[in-house]
Amino acid sequence: MLKKLALASVLSGVAMAGVSGANAATLTYGWEDGVGTVLGTFNNDGMQYTNTTALAYSGSHALLVEDLSATNGGTPQAYVGWVNGLTDGDTVTASFWVYDSSEGVSPSARIWGHYTDDASDVDSYAGSAGGNSTYSAGTGWSLLEHTWTFDSAGGDRDGLMIEFRFYDGADAAATGALLVDDLTITSSAGSIASPVPVPAAAWLFGTGLLGLFGYSRRNKAKA
Repeated sequence: MLKKLALASVLSGVAMAGVSGANAATLTYGWEDGVGTVLGTFNNDGMQYTNTTALAYSGSHALLVEDLSATNGGTPQAYVGWVNGLTDGDTVTASFWVYDSSEGVSPSARIWGHYTDDASDVDSYAGSAGGNSTYSAGTGWSLLEHTWTFDSAGGDRDGLMIEFRFYDGADAAATGALLVDDLTITSSAGSIASPVPVPAAAWLFGTGLLGLFGYSRRNKAKA
């Protein structure tokens, strides 16, 4: 049985990888810091995100995603990676492993994405980017992955958020838990953020990141 831990903070900090411009950027993250959880969430009623040692695909830590409320509606989304500095035609490939032991029934997961238009606001939703129609297998660890070709909508958006989507079915009493591990993101350009805690002093050297530390949630409808 998965151990339930208190979630101290949804956004513990953000670390960036890669360089802006035409150079490729790659990030791998396995929650091994023992503190990081997610960058942000949507449709989060009754959801809990915990950095756990209960079970991992590799290493000793993973992200535990729990639906603790039967009243949770919609599709809960956890933001696990964010690529900024993109332009038309840039490509982003992302993958993560999901532990799902409920074959044929809920809960299950998918990898998805949405566009953003403000690199200082993790909730700057700018339209769905779609994703892979494949669900977690329900037979243990399975890999979910997808490749996006960036569409700036005429220059109005320059970021892509990678989502872990939690599906707990139509049953009003549905609750459950899944685990996520070993996130990998490769982008043909831009910089990549993951929920890695960083020393407070590090923020002084990245003025472009300061806005991420105190964002306010926008209540926007999502496709």
